[in-house]
Amino acid sequence: MDAWSSQQLSTLYGREIFRSREADETHALVTHELKAHRSTWGRGNVDAVFCRAELSALSLCILRYGCDVDIEPDSLGNFVLVQMPLRGHAEVHTGGQTVQIHPGQGAVVSAHKPVRLRWHADCEQLMLKIDLARLQDVARRTFAARPAGGAGAAAEIGEIDFELPLRLDDAAGTQWCRMVAGLASLLPADGHEPYDPRWLAHYEDNLMLYLLCHRPNSVRRQHDALRLGSEAASMRQLRLAEEFMRSRLDAPLSLEDVAEAAGVSRRALGLLFRRYRDLSPMEVLRNMRLDAAHAQLARHDGASVTEVAFSCGFSHLSRFAACYRERFGRLPRETSREPARH
Repeated sequence: MDAWSSQQLSTLYGREIFRSREADETHALVTHELKAHRSTWGRGNVDAVFCRAELSALSLCILRYGCDVDIEPDSLGNFVLVQMPLRGHAEVHTGGQTVQIHPGQGAVVSAHKPVRLRWHADCEQLMLKIDLARLQDVARRTFAARPAGGAGAAAEIGEIDFELPLRLDDAAGTQWCRMVAGLASLLPADGHEPYDPRWLAHYEDNLMLYLLCHRPNSVRRQHDALRLGSEAASMRQLRLAEEFMRSRLDAPLSLEDVAEAAGVSRRALGLLFRRYRDLSPMEVLRNMRLDAAHAQLARHDGASVTEVAFSCGFSHLSRFAACYRERFGRLPRETSREPARH
């Protein structure tokens, strides 16, 4: 696959853990290095190679069996496994789905779902083993939303499921491959000091964050659903506040009155109006009153400017006139004297 050059993976290939031509020995070694599993050997001769480089929360591995083999590890438990074939093909059976993986298309195997794998003789894979607890921590810091209004604890991150397959040949997949290749290129060669572990930990987190943000998964879906729910709740609170204000234009209203009618705190009410109206609640109320006064004056129903001002909640005529002129470009009396429009 073009995404993986021999130079980028040369250091990883240099980290060979074992090489075997015996099925039982290979089974035992893979069990020790990755996960206990059942294996059924098929056609071809065993020619297994396993290479691995361990970081803080990630492990980069290359695995080849050299023959057909069915692998059943049940569930992975405490890690997520990203499988990216370098050559050949395999099948992944999990969550009621069966997907073919090959160069250009991989799979993210969830930690909690039973999985069955069939590797074909021509298959060699680059695999990224991700510590589940660290992945959940990155997801929690990024996506854990708080309930509407900002009160209460953030939602917990549970199991993380990624949709299958993992596209490696689209724009997001190509960038993912570059990032994984970049991680492989950072592996220290023998005799060289490793990079600062704090920086490497940040790189690992960034890789996990990219996967969470750019590949469909359960955490992202839950976050989007909560955000939509929060958006709907916010719009409902805004509507309650505005309906309350509109029905009481002639009454003296305080911020506390409006907040209570909307079922939110004063601070939340202010944030709500700033977000959706780009004004404070009291500025919106003032504009409602001015619009009502303008409509009444334009009807020429015989009411005086003073009567209109008082009926729309303005107790100071000079202030009313100044605000009216600022909003409509003329004084209230000028509107009242205009010819009626039919």
